Amino acid sequence: MKPLYERSSTITDTGHLDVPIRTAIATHAENNQLGDVLANARAVCETRSVRLYRNGLLARLTGSGDPDREHRTIAILTPTYLVIVVAGDKRGIHVRSARLQAISFNPNRAAGIDSGISVVAHWSGEIASQAVSAFYLGLGDDEAGQAFLIAFREAVVAAKTH
Repeated sequence: MKPLYERSSTITDTGHLDVPIRTAIATHAENNQLGDVLANARAVCETRSVRLYRNGLLARLTGSGDPDREHRTIAILTPTYLVIVVAGDKRGIHVRSARLQAISFNPNRAAGIDSGISVVAHWSGEIASQAVSAFYLGLGDDEAGQAFLIAFREAVVAAKTH
């Protein structure tokens, strides 16, 4: 099977994020009592995802496909939370977060065709009214994406053992 996206990641810091994204993160943090996410970030990874193919016929008819040909995902680790921002021209900016202690990982069903990880948690933000659900965190299959993935796994283990 062919990959659906071309992804590339960079390790960055919150000071280099666009103002609208920083504002969305700060608003989400305030609304969900997360503390100062921007100041407390321990690791930040920005991933650029470019869809390689058009949405399929069913996705186009139902509107369930990815609305953007290209989008950015910013993953932020704090001592207590994972905060994920997804931003695209059509979708806008969406922020979600979960406590590291409550996160688990689904086996990567996309292994071999996509890089990233399926994160299972009770998310705050856009889908807060839903029960525990999975969110696929796409990361680049590059040094930065893999470094963030290692740091993320280690942060979840540390949160669960302390």
